[in-house]
Amino acid sequence: MSDSAINSVADSAGGTGAAGTFGSKNPPLLEVTDLVRHYALPREKLLGPPPLVKALNGVSFTVEAGRSLGIVGESGSGKSTIARLVMALDTPTSGSIRMLGRDINALSKHDLRVARRDFQMVFQDPYGSLDPRQTVARIVAEPLEALAGTAEAATRAEQRERAAESLAAVGLRTTDLDKYPHEFSGGQRQRIAIARALITRPRLIVADEPVSALDVSVQAQVLNLMQDLQQQFGISYLLISHDLAVVNHLCDDVCVVLKGQIVERGAPERLFREAEHPYTRALLEAVQHTPAGGVLHG
Repeated sequence: MSDSAINSVADSAGGTGAAGTFGSKNPPLLEVTDLVRHYALPREKLLGPPPLVKALNGVSFTVEAGRSLGIVGESGSGKSTIARLVMALDTPTSGSIRMLGRDINALSKHDLRVARRDFQMVFQDPYGSLDPRQTVARIVAEPLEALAGTAEAATRAEQRERAAESLAAVGLRTTDLDKYPHEFSGGQRQRIAIARALITRPRLIVADEPVSALDVSVQAQVLNLMQDLQQQFGISYLLISHDLAVVNHLCDDVCVVLKGQIVERGAPERLFREAEHPYTRALLEAVQHTPAGGVLHG
């Protein structure tokens, strides 16, 4: 993907996935139903219930195997809350999240540890998401270490071998295993983060703003890498972003989130050409008039 491809909404409106959008006959890999998340703010007075922040209000969507869904919205829209709930890093107020047919919030701690091999996460900050005190080998192998004591456990030698394989898959070298995060550029660090997510050969990767902290030219390289990995391993992505051009490049379907609710959904090419909701049109208008040429700062 060239710089112009990521910068131009009009030129990138074609998307990348297989034909068709919602309504596939294949059973969903991920099924989110009526998801609600309310947070209680600190009590300001001695009397009365604490005020609530309604982060999500009845969000539902599916992700089919081998396909990618983009969740788009400005800061505070609820999109990162969706990512945390799908990863079982937080618990919904109500609603269900089913991965491969199983409600992840109904799993025991042991079963959830095993289930996590099928869904991994890539965070926004390639600097803050890697422990600076750990070698790359330990960082990339971290999801395997979490499987200790289960049938999926790997020896230290097996962990290192698989870490080397994951690094190779993202374009890094085996000699990088014994280095530390500070020895890499931002783009390389995000490749390390992707290698960490890839090591269990997950069915789904949740990527929360995975390129927003990177330069535009590096964004293109990382997005191309994610696309190549999807084709090679059949990975599905749940991509959280404020940047419609990024989502359009990688995703088959898009959900637009406003104040904790999905206000519009569909294939990227339809949303870019025939957006119906005023909020979606406002996001498109903002992208087209952003000096950075396609990066919406939310």
